[in-house]
Amino acid sequence: MRKSLRFIGKCFMALFGVGMMGPVAQKHSFILSLLWVTFVIYALMTPVKLRAGMQTMGGVSISLSNGGLGGTLQTNDGVVGFVTTMVSEAGGYTIGTPLLLTGMASVATAGITQANNPYAFRHITEFYNQALDGAELYFMGVADTQTIAMICSESNASGAIKLLNYGAGNIKVIGCITDDVAVNGVTAITITNGINADCYTAAANLKVMLTQFTANQQPCRGLIGGTSYNGTASALTNETAGTTNNRVGMIIGDTQVWDATHTSAAMGLCLGTIASLPVQRKISRVKNGPLTNLTCYLGTVALINGNPDVTTISGKGYITFTTYVNKAGFFWQGDPMLTATTDDYCSLSNGRVVDKMQVITYSVYIEEVDDEIPLNTDGSGTMLATYAAYLQQEVIDAINTEMVVTNEISGFNCFVDPTQDVVTQGGTNIVETATPVGYNGQINVLLGFQQ
Repeated sequence: MRKSLRFIGKCFMALFGVGMMGPVAQKHSFILSLLWVTFVIYALMTPVKLRAGMQTMGGVSISLSNGGLGGTLQTNDGVVGFVTTMVSEAGGYTIGTPLLLTGMASVATAGITQANNPYAFRHITEFYNQALDGAELYFMGVADTQTIAMICSESNASGAIKLLNYGAGNIKVIGCITDDVAVNGVTAITITNGINADCYTAAANLKVMLTQFTANQQPCRGLIGGTSYNGTASALTNETAGTTNNRVGMIIGDTQVWDATHTSAAMGLCLGTIASLPVQRKISRVKNGPLTNLTCYLGTVALINGNPDVTTISGKGYITFTTYVNKAGFFWQGDPMLTATTDDYCSLSNGRVVDKMQVITYSVYIEEVDDEIPLNTDGSGTMLATYAAYLQQEVIDAINTEMVVTNEISGFNCFVDPTQDVVTQGGTNIVETATPVGYNGQINVLLGFQQ
């Protein structure tokens, strides 16, 4: 009954052009249409109810309606995952165990200690320094026998795929990094093109894994820690030329010098930044404020103002740190992914936006699967125009409420072609387009005197 009323109400919205009105006008017109339809049905049913009441005992029947408050879909945009190498703790955490952390207190409860796992503990601490207690972090430690390429391989059941399956679609960005000092003690690490050679393989592997999860309606982006960076920015592979991996990014630079040869990358800090921001917001936005780390290194060299390596590293498609003259603290330099700058999703922010759109769209249209479609009577197999308008308005309302109103995107449109033969093609084709927000990537000012 409720679904039928909703469909009738949407039909009235389409017939009277409500879809073209502003959000407030749409809401009022929809409510008026729904009240009008409800009144007519109630009026037609009232005589039947009165006659039935005359034949039975009197009483009071009260039903509670639901859905009138217009609750919104919760997409858990800032939930991230983290996989790193470590060892099992005696009487505490056992490697290979996925869990959900919500603060440093839960880290203690899980039995992860700084004494036995300083590498993992440091990254988790930096995550919560940035994201603060309460942020959800799906975490799993793996053995030092696993290289970063192995962790990111979908064929490795004990790698990142295990944590993603445990997260059941809640993880929106997953970060993977190895303590190369420990891994090198088991499997020799080769430094190629400026970093641990396995990092490049890991990025390609993670792309395959995340593409599969996205196809299964669990969209996710990934980050690789560019470990063992040797400090030679020019040696890094240019990921903006010929690489098409817009689901994965790589971090160069760390908050400390972990090892002179096998340096680390600031994975915990980067994930903490992501967890604290809405999907459209770049991690490099200066108004976010300086990061919580007090020191920063590119390889073993402390980052200072004007370091040309920052431009080189960022220009090659890596996420790294930067500083600004006369402004204290460290900031991220962009949010590039490992793909060409002409790719629509060459930035993490654009990727997170479209992933959220996918989650919302799926939640709307899964309710319509195998539902009946009212057809025109001319034998063309085409749907009624009012039904096409209904399908459009369903997702427009959801995206507007979840993303347009909150300025995560600038605008959204959906088109369902009423002339498509849904009988022959066995389904409905729908086209969605969004207008993203813009970014002040470069501000050019002409400054001078006027007579």
